[in-house]
Amino acid sequence: MHTFLMDIHSLNRWLVLIAALYALFVYGRGWFGRRSWTEQARRPGVIFTILLDIQVVLGVILYVIFSPITTQGFANVMGNPASRFFIMEHSVMMLLAVIFAHTGGILIKRAKPESKFKRAFLFYGIAFLIILASTPWPFMPGYGRPWLF
Repeated sequence: MHTFLMDIHSLNRWLVLIAALYALFVYGRGWFGRRSWTEQARRPGVIFTILLDIQVVLGVILYVIFSPITTQGFANVMGNPASRFFIMEHSVMMLLAVIFAHTGGILIKRAKPESKFKRAFLFYGIAFLIILASTPWPFMPGYGRPWLF
């Protein structure tokens, strides 16, 4: 079950990143192109946030129930870089990304129409940068994960 969930978590990472890039494209184009906000413009952010929420649920299930890294790692969190990354850094940073995405969604609804694209671009952009910074990429020494599985 652990391997299956890790594979789904790994594949969904790409959907999250693609959705974030698409949302940033739409909101950047709207902001810099001075377009008017429509209900359809909200969809890329909603899709990004939903995929991010799915990723968090998968991550929490792995973190709490199935991951040998976290179950063994609590004994020596700071002494082992891989344990520290997955137990502390990855988890906290991804939670911050989710908070920024959801906060952005709330503030977009409350914003004036002329500033909705700007808020969406900024909040989803911050969430995207946090995700990029806290993903265990293959080139990370000691705890990198493969590109797909």
